[in-house]
Amino acid sequence: MRRWLGVALLVSGLAVAVAAGPAGAQRSAATVSDTVTLDRVDDLVQAGRTEDARATLLRWWSRVLPRASRRDVQRGLWLRARLTVDPSQAALDYQRLVVEYPGGPYSAQALFRLAQAAWESGDSAEAARDVARLARNYPGSRVGGDAEAWLTAAGPPPPAPAVAKKDSVVAPPAAAVTGGRYAVQLGAFSSETLARNLQRKARDAGFEARLVRLPGSRLLRVRVGRFGTTAAAAEVSKRLETRGFTAAVVTDADQEESVGG
Repeated sequence: MRRWLGVALLVSGLAVAVAAGPAGAQRSAATVSDTVTLDRVDDLVQAGRTEDARATLLRWWSRVLPRASRRDVQRGLWLRARLTVDPSQAALDYQRLVVEYPGGPYSAQALFRLAQAAWESGDSAEAARDVARLARNYPGSRVGGDAEAWLTAAGPPPPAPAVAKKDSVVAPPAAAVTGGRYAVQLGAFSSETLARNLQRKARDAGFEARLVRLPGSRLLRVRVGRFGTTAAAAEVSKRLETRGFTAAVVTDADQEESVGG
């Protein structure tokens, strides 16, 4: 009886393994595919092709993020912070790495970057607090030692930059058509706070940014314009990039579900 029970359990286990095999292979393939995409971003950065790296990362952020692993999300945040030309966006991503992923592979480096940003903005006290926090939270870390050495050698910070008047820069309007299937996407977030922060920055720069969702996804997307042609969308995308935004043309504006605000 025990022998027959053992055989039955073995057959049952093989059946489960066979049934789980294709799904497990698909998950494994998806993970490999996602990692290769982020590797491609790194390769483009190393080759000096920064704009291509930004565009590749934005595509990854929009398409892969919902199923990305925890480690890849952290890597995506780290890459986006390094690639953006918007200091406030970089600070948000570094802060997320520090707060949401303590002890992660990029968290200590992100905290060091926040300390350097504080120093560059003229806030030496905040820089010192970040370095002390780094030493406290990551004892023995090489990053912590580098941060302490940097702070010692940095000396007095530069004067805090003057705040430009909001109306001193005139941004070109973002021309669009009603009902077009093309749009310019600036980012996709699971956090409503981050999405609204980016929307506000785009509006402050003179662009009519909106928040939308797509069917089957919980991500909040920040988009500008609806266009009838890719050429019209690409023109606005370039203007956004010259203002420091990471932008990419998308083709599903006709599927958007509007989010208030």
